[in-house]
This record gives sequence, C-alpha cells and structure tokens, in this order.
Amino acid sequence: MFPSWTVICLLLTGVFLLTLAGIAWRFRTKPGAKLFGLLQILSAVWVGVTVLGLSQSPGSTRLRLWGVGTGLSLLVAVFWFGFILDYTGRNQWLSSWSFGLASLPLVSGAALYFVAPAVSPIVDQVTQTTTPTGTVVEATIGPIGLVLAAYVYLVFLVGLGLVAKTVIEGSNLFVGQALAFGLGSMVTIVASFLVILEIPSAGYPLTQVGLGVQAVLWGYAVFGQQFLRVVPAVATIGERAVFDDLDNGVLVVEDDTTITRANPQARAYFGDDDLVGQSADSILERMGVSALADLPTRFQHRGRTYQATASPITNWRGESVGHALAIQDVTPLVRRQQRLQVLNRILRHNVRNNMAVSLSIAERCQHHDDTDVASMGETLAEKSRDMTTICEKAVEIDRTLDDPGPTQRVDLDTLVEDVVSPLAEQHSEATVRTAIEPETVETNAQVLSLVLREAVENALEHAGTAPEVTVAASRADGELDLIVRDDGPGIPRSEVEPIIAGEETALDHASSLGLWLVSWGTQSLGSEVDIDATRTGSEVTVSIPTGENRQETPDSGAITSNQSDVGT
Repeated sequence: MFPSWTVICLLLTGVFLLTLAGIAWRFRTKPGAKLFGLLQILSAVWVGVTVLGLSQSPGSTRLRLWGVGTGLSLLVAVFWFGFILDYTGRNQWLSSWSFGLASLPLVSGAALYFVAPAVSPIVDQVTQTTTPTGTVVEATIGPIGLVLAAYVYLVFLVGLGLVAKTVIEGSNLFVGQALAFGLGSMVTIVASFLVILEIPSAGYPLTQVGLGVQAVLWGYAVFGQQFLRVVPAVATIGERAVFDDLDNGVLVVEDDTTITRANPQARAYFGDDDLVGQSADSILERMGVSALADLPTRFQHRGRTYQATASPITNWRGESVGHALAIQDVTPLVRRQQRLQVLNRILRHNVRNNMAVSLSIAERCQHHDDTDVASMGETLAEKSRDMTTICEKAVEIDRTLDDPGPTQRVDLDTLVEDVVSPLAEQHSEATVRTAIEPETVETNAQVLSLVLREAVENALEHAGTAPEVTVAASRADGELDLIVRDDGPGIPRSEVEPIIAGEETALDHASSLGLWLVSWGTQSLGSEVDIDATRTGSEVTVSIPTGENRQETPDSGAITSNQSDVGT
C-alpha cells in the first residue's frame, strides 16, 4: 500500500525541478545551463506523467502512460550525459557522431516504450495493480530491457567519471558542485536499481521519488556552490582555446612516443594535418635526433630556425606519462641577432675608426689660419668627440649587459668611491660628496657601477656650472636604495617618457643612450629607478633587491618619474 505522501512528494519534486529550469534559463549563456534546464523540464514531465498514471484505472491508458514514463527515463539519461559533457567543457562531443552513436540505444529504447510498452523482448510480463493511492505497473524486464538498463548505468558511470576527472585535473573551486551532482545522480541510480529488485514493493515509483532528493542536492549546487555562475567548462574551454591559439607549436607525446595532441601551429610548422596518432620519431628525425633526451635547443626545418623544449607530464602519483613538446619559430629573432651583431661590429670598428680620423682632421683644422675653417674644425671636433663617446658607450652597454655574470658580495662604499672619484676629478668645478656607510651587498658589481656612473655623470653634466652632487644609500624592506642628488633643473620630461614607455618614436625619443643604459642596467639587477624633482634639484633613486630578493623586472617597469614640474 502506498502512503499518500508519495503523490505529494512527486508533485513537490515537479515544482522544484521546474524552478531549477527557470533559474537555468536566466543563465542560459553559461556552458551547460541550457541542457541543465532541459534536463529539469524533462524530469518534471516524467514525474508529471507518473502522477497522472497513478490516477488512472487499470487499462490501456495506464499502460501507455507507464511506457511514456519509462521512455522519458531513458531520454533523461541522454540529456543528463549531454549536460555532463557541456558542464565539463567537452561540448565539442555533443555535435559529433560519437555522441549520436552513444545516444542511439537509449533513444531507440525510448521510442519502443512510447509505441509498444509491453512488447517482448523489452518486457516479458506486465501487471497493473490498483492500490489506495493509485494504479501501479509491475513489469518483468526482458533481455533487451536488461541491456538498456545496464547501458543506462554505464552512461551514468562514464558521466560521473568525467566530472571526477575534471575536478581532479582542475581547481578545488568545483569540488562542492561535483559532490552535489555526483551524490544527486547516485541517489537516482540507486533508487532505480532498487526498483528492479522490487524494493520497497513492485511498481513503486522510487526512482521518481529519488529525483526529489536529486533536485535538492542539485539546488544546493545552484544556490550554495555558484553553479550556473561558475562552471569548470569555462576553464576547460579556455585551456583548449589557449592550446589551439598559441603562436608556438605544441605536441603532447606519450611515453611510447605516440602524439596524442597537436595544436594548429605545430601542424603548420611540419606541414602535416594528421600528426595525432603518429609516432613522434618522424618529428624528432626532422630535428636531427632520435630521442627526446637528445632534443636540440635549435634546429633547422624548411629554411627556418626553430627552438624546441620538452617538459615532462606526470600523473597524480608523480609518474611520468609523457612529454609536452613546445616548438617556437625563432627565425625573426635569429635574423635580428645577426643584424645586431653586424651593426655592433661596424659600430665597434668602422664608425669608431672613422670618427678617430674625423677628429684628427678636425683638430688640424682648428689651427688653420682661416677663422671660418678653424671654427668649422672646432664644431667638427666637438661632434666627433660626441659620436666617439656614443660609440664607446654603446660598446660598453653591449659588453656589460650581454653577459653580466653572477652576483657577488661587494663592499658598497668601495664601489661607490671607485665610481665617483674619477668623475669628480674630471669635473673639478663640481662638489661631489658621498654618504655611504661601510657595508656589503650581494649584487652584480660591474652592472651596478655602470648604472651609478651614468647617474652621477648625468648629474655633473646637466646640473649647472658648479654642480653639487651627493651619493647616499639607505636600506628598507630588504632593498638597498642608492640615491644620487643634484642641485640642477632635473632631467627633461622628453628624455624620461620614452624610457618609461619602453620605446622611442619619431616625435618622442631620448637624445642619448644614458637613460637607456640606466634602464637596461637596473632591469638586469632586478631593480627599479625613480626620478624625482625636488625643490633643490633632482633625485635619482636606484632600488636594488639584495640576496634572495633579486630578480629581473619587466622591461616597461624599470623607471618611474614624479617630475611634474621638471623639463617643462
């Protein structure tokens, strides 16, 4: 005998399912939301058909409603699996033939139940029994019916496995959602299994009652775990989009050298659209090696230069299961390096030598009897010296920053004195002071000396006729601040802005290499430079991380400026 609460429970289940469907419609643009809503509607219809069937007298109509309800249960499994695919970011499977093939047995079974619910061998025997709360159908499942039931359980098992896999490989953010979906689905699965065992009694709609518990758990996922607002599909689809849209070629290779994934750029590099499934040996052969362990840093292919790196892929136990092979076309970089090498060699030798010749001629012209010729000789000598200085500075930048070498413990006061003393002697009209306490710091002495010399030299040359320059140091928050103060007008804004922007344009450029040298040097040290205008002059502060805090900073962040009133 069925208690009256069964029908009430089913009606409440239908209402809650339709409520979830309405909420899903509000978030219909989210992955999985539409199929989630359709799943709730289909489940609600199934529950409604069940309630309607309980109200019927035994006969063909009751049997037809039972067949419709059973067919709907198979379609619910199809929509449930489709929702899981969409929810976990595998929506591409929904439009593939494989999903249609996987759904075919369930859709065919549903059609048979709709048309001929009591046909053998789906059902061997059907009995209708009237109880105080309704008419129930007791069915003995035939061979095909058993196969369909087993297939439904297999579909649920695969779906739950996909949810678990997504959570394990992804973020803890989705654990609550996954547990709610998993437990809710398991309630329905267990209930359907008990129905087959005729528990609590033959024909009792326990599966439909289980849908109510499932709806409550899924409601918890919606209201308590932000489902429909945050779903793992976005992360999965995003990862796939990043993989496919990378400018670099990427191959995923299993330990047996089988290529399991290849993005479009990798296929374009090797001119092969069918890399997946092939052995990586053919790719390695084009790189000139026979094993990933011998992977070259760079290799040539079809007249272009590529850079390759291999990273191990491990499972949750830390065991190697394959490698990710990243391939980058570095042809433009190699050609640019070649051009820079040629230009640097010309700058070192040809230009410097020619400037030396020009300077020699200019100095001879300065002593000419003709005053115009002597004046031109003086101008030419000045420009030749400037060009020679620029060449020497460019060579020094290249030599020092190309391979700065390791850090070491440095006596800061000694380093500052070694830099400042020669500059003070060259500018006898200037007053140069140092305020450095004896201490040691771990840094690159060669690069720091280069940066400090440029900062002091800039202050001496641009601070006026009798400049006063002070070099001081202070520590704060694990950093060493090296400060160069002067009493001059400050560095013009037009000189600083191109360095802050990280590039020069035809209308916005620095007139010398000095600030670029400071910028590149501080980046190499992992430091920052701040240029401030004060009431008494300008202040250049180089903040240097010491010891374990040392790291290289981004190109565009090396120099900041607070010169609102300087250089205008």
